Amino acid sequence: MIRTELKIKNAVLYLFLLCFAAAGCKKFTDEPYDDRAQLRSADQYQQVLVNAYPVRHDLFTDILTDDFDYHAQLAQASSVSNFLPIFMWKDDYPDNIAAGPANAYAEYYAKIFLANLALEGIGAATGSDQQKAAVKGEALLIRAYCHFILVNIFGQHYNTATSGSNLGVPLILTNAKGNINTYKRNSVKEVYDQVEADITNGLEQLKNGGSYVSVNPYHFSVATGNALMARVKLYKGEWDQAVKYSDAVIKEKGYVVRKLSEDIPYLQSSGMLFFATRYMDPSSHPNILSLSYNATMGPLTPTGYFICGFFPSDSIVKQYNAVNGVSDLRQRVFTSVGTVIDVRVIALKFATQANSPSNTPIRVPYFNMEEVLLTHAEALLRSNAGNAVQAALTDVEAIRKERYLPYKPLDAAITKDALLNVVMLERRKELINEGLRWYDIKRLNLPVEHRLARGGAPDDVLKANDLRKAIQIPRQEQERNAPIASELNPR
Repeated sequence: MIRTELKIKNAVLYLFLLCFAAAGCKKFTDEPYDDRAQLRSADQYQQVLVNAYPVRHDLFTDILTDDFDYHAQLAQASSVSNFLPIFMWKDDYPDNIAAGPANAYAEYYAKIFLANLALEGIGAATGSDQQKAAVKGEALLIRAYCHFILVNIFGQHYNTATSGSNLGVPLILTNAKGNINTYKRNSVKEVYDQVEADITNGLEQLKNGGSYVSVNPYHFSVATGNALMARVKLYKGEWDQAVKYSDAVIKEKGYVVRKLSEDIPYLQSSGMLFFATRYMDPSSHPNILSLSYNATMGPLTPTGYFICGFFPSDSIVKQYNAVNGVSDLRQRVFTSVGTVIDVRVIALKFATQANSPSNTPIRVPYFNMEEVLLTHAEALLRSNAGNAVQAALTDVEAIRKERYLPYKPLDAAITKDALLNVVMLERRKELINEGLRWYDIKRLNLPVEHRLARGGAPDDVLKANDLRKAIQIPRQEQERNAPIASELNPR
């Protein structure tokens, strides 16, 4: 072995000396070793952004809410050890699982890195001004979305009185060049301010991007940027602004929603897999504004399998029951799992997508028109707009007429408060298992009860103002980033 190593070393030394003796060797060694990876054109930066869209790793938050119960009899052992601490709002959650806070933290910052890479290089790249504007706008919206999700997972909900002092997440606006980099946490207000600035700038850039702005539903567009800003404004409680931005989406896209009545026959004729595949297919559902791809169903491990252990709660499932002979078509989205004794349901919204690029199996939405319409309606009803009830009725009826059979319009004389209650219930029912309920729990100051046994007393209660609503910074980040270790979420 030693003799072989000496031969290799001698051969390397010989080649090294020969290289320096050669006429062109110095020129060769002056070239960067990774010259082929240099980004020089707007086309190349657009390709970078294809990979900058984050997987919806925040979907794990569904098991933190009142939409999901734990059912021990239907849980794999790994689900118990991996996800029960998250379900019970513990700080010592596992950090080596596909669906959890640690992976979400890493995923969204990894995508911010790619967005920053495009933003830092696009100015000097070759290409037209329009193409550069399209790249810059898309990158800004990706960065805004990632920071927004991060601050809403790991920070307290935005509050005008306290957001300036509440801990948010680090704002990463440039890619560090050092080998070891540390970051401090910005305040919730600072993160929101930057998110809004990036969206505003991103929208302006996209409007200047001309035909280079993608019409593919898997990329940010002006409509999706407006949908993102509408969500930001809703979470901040800036009702008039939430109305403004959601109204811009509606004016572009119209009052169009998924027609479940057209999907359900496929459940009967082609089975669950085809139905679930179709459910998130933008080619047959043009109301989908933006989706993400994921190579596996990993982010849905806690909620998307027959033996995951966490299933739609009794409290939400009963909301879909028929009332006075009126059926809710969304009840058909659920399918029974388990046994006759231990029966539960899962939502058939996600399945292997056989025809997606790169053989990636599932599609998950960032935004859809149902959310936009419900945001528009809620913001109207919480605002001082004079036509709030009439306009909100238009929004909610666009959804209800495609969900209830037989459809009966709401009373036109309904009060503002009563309609708001309808809107909030429709929001919860429509968006189940799409990863938005946790953010609503936080912004609406809702308590949540969790049980380890069905029908028993609560084993823990997340109070309305519970500090645990800001999930603790992942342990690995604490260990690697000294400043953050001293800036943990209070308990």
